[in-house]
Amino acid sequence: MKHISLLPILTAFALLAALASCAHVEPLPLPGVIDGSRTLTVLCAQTADDSRTTIDELTPKWKIGDALWVSDGINSARVNIPDEFAGKDFAELKIPGSLRGDTTLWFLYPYDEEATVSSGKIAVSIPVLQDGIFGNAHVAVGTCEAVATEVALKNASAILKFSIDREDLATLQITNNTVFSGAFKLTPSTGAKYSNSAPYSLKTIRMTFSGKGDKYLSCMSGSMPKGTRFTVVTKDGRVGGITTSKANTLTNGSLYDLGELDDRIVLNETPAVDLGLQETANCYIVSTAGSYKLPAVQGNSNATVGEAAFAELIWETVNTATAPTKYSVVTDVAYYDGYVYFRIPDEIKAGNALIAVMDITGTILWSWHIWILPEGYEDQTYAEGNPNPYSDAVMMDRNLGALSATPGDLTSYGMLYQWGRKDPFTGIASGSSTAVKVTGTSVSSIAQTTDNGTMEYAIANPTKMIYKSSNDWLATSDASLWSAGAKTVFDPCPAGYHVPFHNALNGLTISNTPWDATDKGRKITINGQVIWYPAAGTRASGSGSLQNGGTTCYSWFDKNGTSGQNAWKIASDTIGVAPKAQPQAAAFTVRCQKYVVSGEEQTLTIGMTVGAGETRLSPYITSETYSTAKVFWGDEDFNPLALETFLEHLYAAAGSYSMVVKGYSMSGFKLKSLGDITSIDVSGF
Repeated sequence: MKHISLLPILTAFALLAALASCAHVEPLPLPGVIDGSRTLTVLCAQTADDSRTTIDELTPKWKIGDALWVSDGINSARVNIPDEFAGKDFAELKIPGSLRGDTTLWFLYPYDEEATVSSGKIAVSIPVLQDGIFGNAHVAVGTCEAVATEVALKNASAILKFSIDREDLATLQITNNTVFSGAFKLTPSTGAKYSNSAPYSLKTIRMTFSGKGDKYLSCMSGSMPKGTRFTVVTKDGRVGGITTSKANTLTNGSLYDLGELDDRIVLNETPAVDLGLQETANCYIVSTAGSYKLPAVQGNSNATVGEAAFAELIWETVNTATAPTKYSVVTDVAYYDGYVYFRIPDEIKAGNALIAVMDITGTILWSWHIWILPEGYEDQTYAEGNPNPYSDAVMMDRNLGALSATPGDLTSYGMLYQWGRKDPFTGIASGSSTAVKVTGTSVSSIAQTTDNGTMEYAIANPTKMIYKSSNDWLATSDASLWSAGAKTVFDPCPAGYHVPFHNALNGLTISNTPWDATDKGRKITINGQVIWYPAAGTRASGSGSLQNGGTTCYSWFDKNGTSGQNAWKIASDTIGVAPKAQPQAAAFTVRCQKYVVSGEEQTLTIGMTVGAGETRLSPYITSETYSTAKVFWGDEDFNPLALETFLEHLYAAAGSYSMVVKGYSMSGFKLKSLGDITSIDVSGF
């Protein structure tokens, strides 16, 4: 892979001084007295134009449609650049009488109705989403005193320039170690950054490609360290990018020319593998190097997560007390066209990672657990118990997030979960409480309140453990968040698995599951297969702190009817259902159970006619045993169908279609809002 470094060239966007050529502007006897308005000459800054500036020997020109935000410190107004000044680097403006004429005025380009003035500074934003066109996101500011007759706008962003001579690129995402975009306060007299400003600041810029040629990205001044990654996704789904080879300092008002990037971009040869093609989930297992994508939908469903703007790697780990090198577990994370893309390096490492999509303000909309298992995993059947019958449950051979199923291997502990939440918390690396280390945002704890004890807060803060002693992390409990009988959107298990039924460990007792004092766990042998339950420890409900490593483990299951029991206890003197409900604010392990699928595949076919742009619902399916049906809509699209759920589908073209539903052990179905049904074939049902 070739590398580039960002070397600042001669400042191309120099700050403009007042032009002597503007002598034709008549001075005003007093501001604010001509037709109730104030007349000023505004000099175009080198970066001002909102996608309409052209570069002509590095001199910007106003274009038709340009507008300024102007404030007297209290009130603000939109002031359009008159068409007669298109193609010029200055404009004569009338400031509305709604603004005071006897005070300092503040100017911002481009117009932003959300801008404010505070203590003489202008609060502005540089968008995380940009289109690469010069001027699209470039900010210019200025100020003038009450007696002034002109104002020169100052550049207030650093510009990254590069050129592309290829048509296959779809998106570029740059994630920096320091702030890149978001909300800022600027000193209007110089254009310099005064401070990062509430409510948000971001480390990412993402642009969409609109063809070949020169591209420009606007960012806030700061450092861009060695190793900053420029991730690229092509239109056909290949992933790759460029890594900077030197540290750089970016200064507002300066241009940094990266040159032509075509030959420097290293891409995977094949398109990203769609992990959610057959079934979506909150956890995806990856076993080989390469590029992957997952649909940006709520796990175990097709429901939208909202208006996603970009994606980021929240943390990565190899489940030890030493954090991995950045981007050594997962790299090249980006969002494009409804999918989250990422890459597993060629030197694949067993580990775990959390990836999230954010909106334009950086609020997390949803996050997914990536479980990297180069050696794979096995299913184990708890069958043929003697003298006690076992449950016949088919379970994973390890805890969710564990990198091993070998007794005595500390990476067999796995991740920890609060009951009802989809996102993992790191567990114990060694001893009773030595934490697994991550690169990225570590787990932190926060006491429950009515404000943060909500699912909305939990989704937006996947690394925050919400604690409340011997209680629920939710301010208002919800027993439906997890269900073994019908996988919910918050189920943390990968596709094909779900949180276990309460009776999955039936038949296991302290007599047939001996405690291993050396390896610290319970070793079960069933039909020659060794099933290992390590004493993985917990996170305390009253603090979120790690405890009990090597001595005790609790493992969550679906709630057991009205008793409220929700966990097994595995310790030196115990294995089985904990005698009472455990506090859902605690974080325990999860051992995922495989879907129970029996019988022959069944098929239900419904013929129907629809008009263009019409939507139809799939059947509501009931079942004797838990499985996920697949719905083939007739226009080469399909979706997994959770039981007791209707899926809605949009048909782009009018016509006759056949909806085919396939599943196992389906016991019934209901139809709703299917439109003009022409036939129902139940011969395969």
